Amino acid sequence: MSAVKVLVTTDGSNLSDKAVDTAVRLTKQFGGELIAVTAVVAPPPSIGFEGEDQAVRERLAAVHHKATEAGVPCEVVAEHCSAVWKGILECAARHNVDYIVMASRGLGSIGSLLLGSETQKVLHQADRPVLVVR
Repeated sequence: MSAVKVLVTTDGSNLSDKAVDTAVRLTKQFGGELIAVTAVVAPPPSIGFEGEDQAVRERLAAVHHKATEAGVPCEVVAEHCSAVWKGILECAARHNVDYIVMASRGLGSIGSLLLGSETQKVLHQADRPVLVVR
């Protein structure tokens, strides 16, 4: 059996940082590989990763740094897509990951039991396990 692959999504928020920390720990426990993805709803830059928005590059670099510090192999992906949830699922399929780890997004006191709409869409459409971190 090959090593476990875990995909973690990040948007640079504090909550997604919590998901990243969880994904790094899980991947280390599994002895696997981490794929860090941030979805970008825009066409890809013509010059590749160097042409990505600075915030995108910094967000992915932060995940790569955390994974490297933990001794976890990590690949970073800026996934250009028409919708965030589609990009996440496309990346998961292309990299044939075993698990997806992502943050939920609380919506206030009454809505705090609800998930963010992108998370709901991923959960509804995913063909593999999804761990939602709150």
